[in-house]
Amino acid sequence: MKILIVSQYWYPENGVPQRRWMWLTKILVDAGHEVSVIAPPPHYERKIPISRWMATAALRSHRTTETGPSQERIIRSGYFPAGSSLTQRVLNQAVVAASMLAVSLSPWSEAGKLRPDVVIGTVPALPTASITQLIAWLKRVPYVIDLRDAWPELLHENRNWNAATGRRSLREKLLRRGPLQAVTAVTGRAVTSALEHASAVLTTSEQLALQLRQQEKGSTGKRTRDVVTIRNVFPPRTQLDTQPPKAREHDGLNVLYAGTFGRAQRLENALVAAHLAQEMGVKVKLRFVGDGVSWTMLRETAAQLGLDVDFHHRIPAGELENYYSWADTALVHLTDWKPLDWTVPSKTFELMELGIHISGVLSGEAAELITQLEAGDVVPPKRPEELARLWKSLAEDRTKLQVSEDGRQWVKEQRDKHAPQVLLDVLGRATSRQP
Repeated sequence: MKILIVSQYWYPENGVPQRRWMWLTKILVDAGHEVSVIAPPPHYERKIPISRWMATAALRSHRTTETGPSQERIIRSGYFPAGSSLTQRVLNQAVVAASMLAVSLSPWSEAGKLRPDVVIGTVPALPTASITQLIAWLKRVPYVIDLRDAWPELLHENRNWNAATGRRSLREKLLRRGPLQAVTAVTGRAVTSALEHASAVLTTSEQLALQLRQQEKGSTGKRTRDVVTIRNVFPPRTQLDTQPPKAREHDGLNVLYAGTFGRAQRLENALVAAHLAQEMGVKVKLRFVGDGVSWTMLRETAAQLGLDVDFHHRIPAGELENYYSWADTALVHLTDWKPLDWTVPSKTFELMELGIHISGVLSGEAAELITQLEAGDVVPPKRPEELARLWKSLAEDRTKLQVSEDGRQWVKEQRDKHAPQVLLDVLGRATSRQP
């Protein structure tokens, strides 16, 4: 089978989307399939001046290809330098999407010469859904959407997107009264159309898959596409010798957060909880590792609360061993947006496999998995007093930091058995259907 993947995030970048598809691509290649990818050059984690971008864009040729770590063929599209603001991200994603379409259709590019049996688009970025649909239609082949979050439902939370930054920009205030609603509505309809006409949709949680199946049956009365779950159980970069929780020199608790400081996390809730625990007489030592739009606001909040917090910028996933060894418990944190009930942060599975106790601040499927697999403890979002009481309880009785082996075994079974079978089966069914 010849497979074309359309993605705005690819190797050598090292985020969750890239690591997910590095793993899935290897499954496809090992099964004997030929995989080609259209993706922009690595730029999301780099600050690229406009002058340098213009120079490199002019020199880039779409007639050459690269070979990825899973022996996939990579064809680079154009891009626009990314930024942290929503406006910059929208512009970046729109430019990349337009370039991927142009590259895929150009008779002079390697992508234009491709005759795939199926096209796979990875979402987000949201424009990728429509571009995948269009490329597949023009090449007269079926397509599959890899939907990693609850889109387009998350678009309805746009009024809360910048709450985690502590302020709204002037640009946001000007755009919110009309343009943002229009863009949100158009984007939502486009994503919905792409999902409805796909031969299959891959999700990262079973609750999101169930939601999509119910929506389809409600609108058509029957199922016309596959909706399957392939969780983010890609192999972790960190290896850790798991030992029982060690006694600390202090009677407090070491809490690690390693991930995105983003709009969906609202991590100031954890800072308030640490402050409340401190008032209860428990010293909570926090380490935050990562980057995101709320970085500055979180540091300011920690200082205002008088907290002992170490902030570190993002480091490669394989270099987190010392941080994990230091931690008594690791924080997995989401805010209370309803679509996030259908989301399971990939960090959950990594922590389960490493045997690290999880302090889960979330609800929905992620909370159920942590509880059922005895991988940690869970409190609802936006209830810092409950999180403070949990940390106090863990500090006073360290035996509660021990977790079951069930989580580790479940993750390995999902990765080694469930995911490969589901992926190969769903693509086989997709290519057997007429587009």
